Amino acid sequence: MDELKSARNKINQIDSQMAQLFEQRMQAVEDVIDYKLSHQMEILDSSREAQVIEKNSAYIQNPIYKPYYTAFIKDVMKQSRAYQKARINQNRIAYAGTLGAFSHIAAKQLFPDETLVHLPTFQEVVAQVESGEASYGVLPFENSYTGEVGENMDLILSHNICIHRMYDLKIHQNLLGVKGAEISDIRQVYSKDQAISQSKKFLEGRGIECIPYPNTAMAAQYIAEQNDITKAAIASKETAELYGLSILAENINTSNDNTTRFIVVGKQLPTTGNRISLVFTLPHTTGSLAKVMSLISDYGINMESIHSRSLKDEPFAYYFYVELVAQLQGADFTALYKAMEPLCKQIKIAGYYTKESRDEA
Repeated sequence: MDELKSARNKINQIDSQMAQLFEQRMQAVEDVIDYKLSHQMEILDSSREAQVIEKNSAYIQNPIYKPYYTAFIKDVMKQSRAYQKARINQNRIAYAGTLGAFSHIAAKQLFPDETLVHLPTFQEVVAQVESGEASYGVLPFENSYTGEVGENMDLILSHNICIHRMYDLKIHQNLLGVKGAEISDIRQVYSKDQAISQSKKFLEGRGIECIPYPNTAMAAQYIAEQNDITKAAIASKETAELYGLSILAENINTSNDNTTRFIVVGKQLPTTGNRISLVFTLPHTTGSLAKVMSLISDYGINMESIHSRSLKDEPFAYYFYVELVAQLQGADFTALYKAMEPLCKQIKIAGYYTKESRDEA
């Protein structure tokens, strides 16, 4: 036992030295980052990495250790790339859609001084956040009229991301057409399916064919390209300005309180906030959900919302998303989480954030 303790003490000393050397290495990486930024260089230099791996592996004298050290140095290089990517892209914010989309408007208001990058899909936004290519992603999460954006709720469950901010944006849908068009000319309307649904009352009885499009701004861009007075888009006023379209009718959404809730997602859980999101799954037993709901009440925590969504890989099975008014480090939430763990098959703190709101002009 004394021999084992002695060996472990030696390993601890070496680990301490390795930690110091790792910090020194990463400090040197800071200089590499500054150089790459100033010279607009790519993060990955494959030939350089191959040289470093080959050179460092040659330092190992015992051939038995060499393949393990090679794997070790490859991982060191991988972590260096990850850090460089995070630093270089720390002001890069991703959103789905094109210029003028409501996600773009929300991203501009949330990050007025950062670099905004538009991507085709929600999945690609999440992928860039996970990989470090973007610091944060802005995603629509729920609409007061059409309900949740289930696809993005699923992404929160299945990916290594969490909610950092939650932001309510007042939405004003408008009917946009090409110059010279009148409402009576319109035979087809293009827009995101949610926007069409939000404007259902205005569209009814006009003999207009509604055609879903990936997002509102792309629909407006398509209308501008077609230059056809019989086609129109449902989108924001900002989009009309971007693509040179006329506003044929303003504020056509059925509800005057039409609001979309956006979330800002990142990789690390924040340390401050006034709301906590939890996602969890439960066993198929009688009263399992009731027990969890009772616990939330017993610990005096206000639950502002609850949603259920089907699990894609388990037919007729569901997961639950709840939003709680609580402090992450508070004694009441800590006790609740501990009490919930044995009742849940899976549980994840999906976000810690502060709600904000702003009216879209």
